[in-house]
Amino acid sequence: MDLTEYYASIMEQYPEFVNQEQMCEICGISKKTAYKLEHRGEIPYTVEINHLIHTHKIKLTDVLAYLYEKECRQEADSDYILLMREFYEKQFVDYPDVVLMRDIEEMTGFSKTGITQWIHRKELKPLMNKKGLIKKGFHVPKEYLIDFLVSPYYRKIKNKSEKQKKDMRQFEVWYSQHMRKGGEVDDGSE
Repeated sequence: MDLTEYYASIMEQYPEFVNQEQMCEICGISKKTAYKLEHRGEIPYTVEINHLIHTHKIKLTDVLAYLYEKECRQEADSDYILLMREFYEKQFVDYPDVVLMRDIEEMTGFSKTGITQWIHRKELKPLMNKKGLIKKGFHVPKEYLIDFLVSPYYRKIKNKSEKQKKDMRQFEVWYSQHMRKGGEVDDGSE
């Protein structure tokens, strides 16, 4: 990940180390959120004491790495996205190769209306008939659905379904286990 490619203007504007207030400006977050991120270890910091004043010293690159993840800018071939794709493939192994609307509702937790909007916005690709028109009933190859689920569009949906929230939490746990084990994930199949 080359942060200079995405955040050159921010890197020119801020020094190598920033304080908590500057981090809030860069990320567009409140001080309360910044505090939580720091104390959960999502953004590393050190405390600097100058004449009884405590200041949080944060590497600009750590702030930009957080922003990169928050904005879902991971490349399609990054380990993160490849593992997310693997996660969904394992979750949906029992579904057919072409899923119907009711399957998509079950797989994502979203309503028929929301799914139809994704299709009409061309975010989710259904099968087409010979004339290039969408087949009635919205038949979607499972592979296309997984492409959609790992896309920034799906991951950045503000009003997430309970199923999406659950899947994202499970993936983050699974991903962190994978990273701790140096690339090997125990999927519980043994």
